[in-house]
Amino acid sequence: LEAIQQALQQLDKVFGIFYDVPSTHNGDSSDGDNDGNEDDGVVPDSIMEMVKARVSAKESKDWALADSLRTQVLEEGYAIKDVKGGDPIVSKA
Repeated sequence: LEAIQQALQQLDKVFGIFYDVPSTHNGDSSDGDNDGNEDDGVVPDSIMEMVKARVSAKESKDWALADSLRTQVLEEGYAIKDVKGGDPIVSKA
């Protein structure tokens, strides 16, 4: 059983199969910018704007801009996981 768990952990490291999907916010009663509320699992709007800009840059094949935006998001303490055919997943780094 332990060998299977180790194999699954190695697969997760390579393929990113197991991950926690972060909570999203849907029009709560706050002012809309959650930069001060990072511990509640909600990704701040400023980070999501950078992620959207990165998606647009990738679609335009502006790889330098996309890489720059990924770095900025990482510097803010968040990681981007690209998902084939879907929106990227953003979580605390």
